[in-house]
Amino acid sequence: MLFPLLCAIAVPAQAQTAKPAASTRQRAADTASRDQLAALLAEFKSHPEDAPLRDQIVALAKTLNPAPAIPQLAQDDFAKAAAQVAAASSADDFKAAAGLFEQAALQAPWYADADLNAASAYAKAVDFDGARRNLALYLAAVRPGIDTSKAELLRRDLDRQQAAQFQQELQRFSANPSNAARLQIIKLAQAMKTPPEIPEEARGHYVMAVVYGNTAEDKADYERAIEEYKAALLAAPWWGDAYKKLALAQTDAGRFDDAIASLYLYLLTEPADARNTQDEIYRLRALGQKAADEQAKRQTEEQQRQLMAERQQGEPTDAEAGKYTVEGRWYAIPTQNDFFVGGKSNPECDYIVKQNGGRWTITNGCSASKRTIDKIEVKTRQLSFRLSGHDSSFPYSEVIITFTLSEDGQTLVGRGTPYDKDFFPVGDHTVRWMRRE
Repeated sequence: MLFPLLCAIAVPAQAQTAKPAASTRQRAADTASRDQLAALLAEFKSHPEDAPLRDQIVALAKTLNPAPAIPQLAQDDFAKAAAQVAAASSADDFKAAAGLFEQAALQAPWYADADLNAASAYAKAVDFDGARRNLALYLAAVRPGIDTSKAELLRRDLDRQQAAQFQQELQRFSANPSNAARLQIIKLAQAMKTPPEIPEEARGHYVMAVVYGNTAEDKADYERAIEEYKAALLAAPWWGDAYKKLALAQTDAGRFDDAIASLYLYLLTEPADARNTQDEIYRLRALGQKAADEQAKRQTEEQQRQLMAERQQGEPTDAEAGKYTVEGRWYAIPTQNDFFVGGKSNPECDYIVKQNGGRWTITNGCSASKRTIDKIEVKTRQLSFRLSGHDSSFPYSEVIITFTLSEDGQTLVGRGTPYDKDFFPVGDHTVRWMRRE
C-alpha cells in the first residue's frame, strides 16, 4: 500500500514544480512581446502614415493581457479633445476635436476609444470620409468581448446622413449640372455603404446609347450614342459603367480629349480595372496627339494651296506678262522743258529698260554722251532713277525721276524733280513714257 500512496503523492508534486516553469516562460514571452510593441511604436512615431505598421501594432497589442497602458500624452490629448467636443458649435470645432482624438490614437494605435470618438466628432462635422475611416480603425483596434453597439449605431447614423446629403446634392446637380457638383456626387456615392440605385430614366438612356453605339455606321451615329450616355449620366452622375461606355463612343467619334475626361470620371468611381483604364488614357493621349499633328499638317497644306491659288490668280498670263513690268522699250511724251529725247515718231531714240543678272539698266542711243542715267531702282510697279549731265544744253545738275506703271501696263507716269547747279530743287514736272508696241 505504501508504493501506490507515494506515487499518488509524487504526481501532484511534479505538477506543482511545472507551474513556476510555465509561468516564467509566459512572463518572458509577454516581456518580449511588450518590448517588440515598444520598438514598433517608436518606429510608427517616425512613420505615422504607415498603415501596415499600424495594423501590426494593433494586432500585437490585442494579444497582450492585460492590454498595454495608454501613454499619458495620449490621455492628455483625449481629454483636450473631449473638452473641445463639449464646447463645439461649428463643423470646424468638431473637426479640430476629431484631429486631437486622432493624435491620441497615433500615440497609442490600440486606443480604440480615441478612434470611436474621432469618428463621432467627424460625423458631427459632416465629414463622412473621416468618420468612416476612424470607425474602421476602431473596429480593428477594439479588443474581443467589448460591446461595439455604439459603433453600430454610429454607422447606421452615418448611412442615414449620407443618404440625405446625397439626395440634396443630386437635386442641386439636377438644377445646375456643374462639374464640381458631379464630382461631389461621385465622392458621396463612393463613400456610401450601399451604392445608390440607378434610376429607370438613366437606364433608358443607357440602353438607347448602347444600341446606337453597337449599330453605328458613321460618326453621326456615335454622336447620338454620346448624347444618350450624357443624358443617362445627368440622371445618374455616379454611374461608372456609363462613363466608361461614353468614353468608348467618344473614342469612336475621334473625340479623344473628351474620352480622356470621361475616363478620369470613371476612375473616380474606383473601378476594378483602374490600371487598364489609366493605360487606356495614355493610349488616347497618343492618338489625340497624332490626330492633332495630322490636322495641323492638313491645315498647313490647305493654307499653302490657297496661297498658291491666290498667287496664280494674281499673276498675269504669259501673254499679259509684258504689260505688268517696267521692262521694255519706252518713248517719251514731250513736255515743255523736257528732260528726255525722242518720241513716238523716233523709235531709234527709245529708252530701253532692262534687267540683266539682277541689275537694271536704262539706255538711249540719242542722248548726249555727257548725260547719264544711274541710281536705278525698280520695286514692282515703281521705277526711279537719276538723270544727270554737265553740258550747257542741260541746265540742271541732276533730275530725280519717279515713275509708276499704269494699271494697263502701257504707261509710266511720274514726276521729275530737277536740281540747279548748287543742288537746290527748282520745282518738279510731270513726265510720261509710253510703251512701244
